[in-house]
Amino acid sequence: MPQEWTLGVQVSDRRRGSDRVAQQIQDAVAAGALTVGERLPNERELSRLFGVSRATIREAVRRLETEGMVQVRRGVTGGTFVSQPDPGRLGLALLALIRFGEATAHDFTEFRAGFEPETAWWAAQRADAADRLQLRALADDVMARAHIEDLPWPEFAAGDIRFHQAVADASKNPIRVAVMLAVHEAFRQSSATIVGHDSSAWRIDQARQLAAVAAAVAAADAGEARRCMALHVQVNAAAAQAALESDTASAPRGGDAAKNWNKGDGQHG
Repeated sequence: MPQEWTLGVQVSDRRRGSDRVAQQIQDAVAAGALTVGERLPNERELSRLFGVSRATIREAVRRLETEGMVQVRRGVTGGTFVSQPDPGRLGLALLALIRFGEATAHDFTEFRAGFEPETAWWAAQRADAADRLQLRALADDVMARAHIEDLPWPEFAAGDIRFHQAVADASKNPIRVAVMLAVHEAFRQSSATIVGHDSSAWRIDQARQLAAVAAAVAAADAGEARRCMALHVQVNAAAAQAALESDTASAPRGGDAAKNWNKGDGQHG
């Protein structure tokens, strides 16, 4: 087995040492020095190669296992094997970065304004028959929810979230899939924003916007898909901004609604 990726980690702090070991293994996978399915040396050998304690190696392996970078198998034929992290794990990791990074509502709005229309553009280019059927079905589901009287807002928003994730899936880009998962989970856990605009007419309009995106993807019209998604994001951004300004105006002096928007239970569109 090549050993160029096992540079010595000479640090006294065990946590920093484990982080650096984990990072070097991740870098080795990215560079192709380690491949998916390859078995890592055992704990004792890794300890020798990296120049750290076995406890540090165990901590690094636990971190990599949590992140989906390695799989630990027990038994005679077991060991630690390089694995391919799935988009869900990547998305949750990004969510943690977003939430602990003090991201504001404006940051998310700015990101979505560029990211989601481009994701729709790629979806129109790459969607297969199953993707097109799925988007149409999800748009129809949102419209059906819009016509259910007294349906709680979170249940309506859940249909919207599924549609956006399906657009990312249709883009066939695993990075977009992972990022979309993280972004929409953050919105799911955010404080109430556009719920003040909620009404039957609002929900129907939202459903129509999503149906337009689905139709453009089905027609493989990338430009129209991007335009329709941009409109949808813009409409929701304007509603969110209005709600944020209203909350800020009514907040106690010293409050910071923009920074604390991601600590509640509201939804998005």
